Amino acid sequence: MAKKSTTNGYRLVYVLWQDSCGASARWQFLDESDPERVVCSSVGWLVYDGKDCKRIVPHLVTPEDGRSQGCGDMTIPTSAIRKLVTLKTPA
Repeated sequence: MAKKSTTNGYRLVYVLWQDSCGASARWQFLDESDPERVVCSSVGWLVYDGKDCKRIVPHLVTPEDGRSQGCGDMTIPTSAIRKLVTLKTPA
């Protein structure tokens, strides 16, 4: 019997995306505030590929009943994505 795929057809992707940053914990003078650009890298299975957002899940399993389960899902607005690359999965 062939081993069933645990990925259930989802693509493994690398996503480079820009995040928001801020939420200072104290009062500060505005002219002392330095805005910064935060760029993040994430890897996971692309389980939702919509026009407005993408959802990736780093941990995925498909039990015998065929209903995939994931853990650690993250939704990223498409407008924040700078690069999305499909990765080659090991054979």
